[in-house]
Amino acid sequence: MSDILEKITLQTTKDVVQRRSLKSIQDLREMPLYSRKTLSLYESIKKGSGIIAEHKRQSPSKGSFNCPASLEEVVLGYEKAGASAISCLTDTPFFGGSLQDLEQARKLINIPILRKDFIVDMYQIHEAKAFGADAILLIAACLSNEQLTTLANEALNLELEILFEVHNLTELENIKKVTKNLDPEKFIIGVNNRDLKRFKTDIQNSIDLLPHFPENVIAISESGISNPATVKKLQSIGFKGFLIGENFMKTDQPGISCSTFIKEITV
Repeated sequence: MSDILEKITLQTTKDVVQRRSLKSIQDLREMPLYSRKTLSLYESIKKGSGIIAEHKRQSPSKGSFNCPASLEEVVLGYEKAGASAISCLTDTPFFGGSLQDLEQARKLINIPILRKDFIVDMYQIHEAKAFGADAILLIAACLSNEQLTTLANEALNLELEILFEVHNLTELENIKKVTKNLDPEKFIIGVNNRDLKRFKTDIQNSIDLLPHFPENVIAISESGISNPATVKKLQSIGFKGFLIGENFMKTDQPGISCSTFIKEITV
């Protein structure tokens, strides 16, 4: 695990303990959104533009994006633009997001929402369900195979789909073991193009890993995607989805930026 991931997961673990002391899993189960029927991230990507547009205020490597648009303007703009899904950052210390962002987004839009966070505890999966997520992120670099299996099963039991994120072949091989007996229509696998040690991005990482993907699993490319030509290149070799945040959030009107981008990849 890289230093930054270790720092984030240690802080996340402490934050989860604090939140659990204030609200139990039973309290989460009693929240109105917990019982809602979830939307399928898999189906939305398969049938739509493939763009997972992210609401993201800041990052550890870039600081604040200083986007003047409100969360409401951003997520409604993404939906109108034709995004297949929304990725909503809920990590506060490092990315400036919150569970309240997720809850607000859920009340505004009618497309799937991925809770983007560093999930290390089953409690966070129940939070995701209670605050309106349709899918969760599980990062292979942060979790053992046993943890990945336990967390994945809990998510699926709650009718939440999963985006498994990998950075290299070793992590991908681990995810293939973890998902061997899972329904391939309940999860997707994403390649993060960011080198977590140098914070540089290179889509070659996606290109190199795709031949090793399991059959019948939707492949997603994440990070460092700012050019429609890059998406078209990755589509041509088999990628179906693309998680894009910074490219939109660094503009004054992320929804319009997303709309322009989607139009360019669909012509």
